[in-house]
Amino acid sequence: MMKKSVIIILSLSTLLTATEFQYGDGTFSMKGGFVGLTDTIDTDINSYTLTDRHSNIGNFFYGYDFTWYDSDTLRQNQDSYNGISSDLNNLFQNGSSLPTLEHRFKGLDANLRVGYDILHKNQDNFLGLGLLLGISIPTIDSASSDSDSDSSDVMGLIEDSETEISTYKIGATINFQKAFTKQLSIYGIGSYAYQTGNIKNDYADSDYSVDGTFQEYNLGLYFSPFTEKYQWGWLTLSPRIYATLGYKYVKWDVDDVAINLTGQEMSSEVLDPFATKFTMDTSIGYFGLGYSF
Repeated sequence: MMKKSVIIILSLSTLLTATEFQYGDGTFSMKGGFVGLTDTIDTDINSYTLTDRHSNIGNFFYGYDFTWYDSDTLRQNQDSYNGISSDLNNLFQNGSSLPTLEHRFKGLDANLRVGYDILHKNQDNFLGLGLLLGISIPTIDSASSDSDSDSSDVMGLIEDSETEISTYKIGATINFQKAFTKQLSIYGIGSYAYQTGNIKNDYADSDYSVDGTFQEYNLGLYFSPFTEKYQWGWLTLSPRIYATLGYKYVKWDVDDVAINLTGQEMSSEVLDPFATKFTMDTSIGYFGLGYSF
């Protein structure tokens, strides 16, 4: 609840001039960073976004987005443990079995973009280059599946755990829009950033400092049925109600993460094979409604 309220609080300063709400549906994927997760696992995910892609002060621009992600359950089945070392395999002999782990991803991703339009004809035709600043604060809730409670399951007694990820990012961004007609345009955003932060897991009592990268690619159609301008004394207003339809791909990579969720005492040599890059990505189609003045 607290993280969801961040979206509302951080965007209040811009709601009076322009904002857009987007609902998205797509796929979330995760690989690495947990014991044995050497294959990619994925599930459905929903996103809820407040955004202003591009607003100008002269030829300078700013934009923002606050997105809340909420996934369905990811199931880490036994065939996901392909990379387990021979030392770790010894733990699961004599009738023991690897568990099915379940993970759920949810949390906030927030970005601020500031820059300069190197090409600017009007608010529907521009090309801007700028700086990206942002934070990502998701959590991953993990537990062994209820169906894996057999006594022969070495990890059947695993408790629920929560992994908290907090990263800060800085990088470059490009932002464009090109009008086909007065009502219809195509737009795009591309961003690449360095990120640093920490990952905590309450069950494993771990706290890691991590570095990595963030990427975002966003392409869509913008439709505004009304594009009239109104003169009010010295003030010119161009109010718009508009809709968007687009596709967004976001990828987070962090390095050297090994979280022991097994509940077993393991040496660092056993866990070393899993000190690996941890990758999460979302592929989402979305629909948005917005207004601007």
